[in-house]
Amino acid sequence: MSTKQRMIKAAKTVLPKPLFEAIRSHRRPSRKNLVAWDGTAVQSDAEQFRSSRIVADQIDGMLSLFSMAAMDSLLSLQATNPEVSGNIVEFGTYKGRSAAIIAPRVRPSEKFVLVDVAEYLQVEKIRAINANMEFILCGSEEFRSRYPDYKQLRKNCRFIHVDSSHAYRTTFQEMKLCNELLSAGGIAVFDDYTNLNYSQVLPAIFKYIYTSNPDLAVFMVTDVKAYLCRKKYLDYYLSFVLQGAVPSMAARGIEDAIISRTDWDREYRAIYLRTRSPGENGPHYGEEIYGRLYEGP
Repeated sequence: MSTKQRMIKAAKTVLPKPLFEAIRSHRRPSRKNLVAWDGTAVQSDAEQFRSSRIVADQIDGMLSLFSMAAMDSLLSLQATNPEVSGNIVEFGTYKGRSAAIIAPRVRPSEKFVLVDVAEYLQVEKIRAINANMEFILCGSEEFRSRYPDYKQLRKNCRFIHVDSSHAYRTTFQEMKLCNELLSAGGIAVFDDYTNLNYSQVLPAIFKYIYTSNPDLAVFMVTDVKAYLCRKKYLDYYLSFVLQGAVPSMAARGIEDAIISRTDWDREYRAIYLRTRSPGENGPHYGEEIYGRLYEGP
């Protein structure tokens, strides 16, 4: 028996079968698919974020500094790419804490539509940032029929933030809505994705993805939110998470950000962005074991 054969036999004995099969098949991301990230503007973008945060901190809401920084990092990335365009919609605004972070990133030619079932929104604070903001009083389920310019939004939204009722059926329908509205390079963000007080959010998202077969994929998750994009742009956004997420978060005051990826599969390639646990160092979780999974999207 050769040395190679002995190593394979030993690996079969020690490793779980799925992990062994993955290693044996050399299933791994490829560096050749990595889209270069230009981080030259990261500091100037962070300056704008600090101004937005001052306004957001004056508005009641549950949006954390970490989530503010993560959302703004992606909005900033979109701003550097002229091929990524479209309107911005938020379902579930409450008083406008997240809208205050989003508003400065809206381009003059884009619609900024905020939707809620109640009039909690501090309209004057958001209009002071973006005078063209539109507020629609309805649930997400009614948005198609209640918003007069809905047809103009179809396949023409580059950023959608969903933070409404979190009910299972509502979330499923909001996934369908996002699929109707997202532009080619658009991002949909779902709140409370991993909050088990709302455990129904996660299965609703994946039921829609795996049974309705939309052109959508999760590219990043945090302790609160899921970030989805169209499959055509999956490599683009994954490349940013791999190269730019940690420095972008650091520039926005989250100096202990880390990314984690412990599997890579053609059906699921999302990356977890979080803060470091005690004793952790570096930008990657489990680098010595999973290092190859950070090589490409």
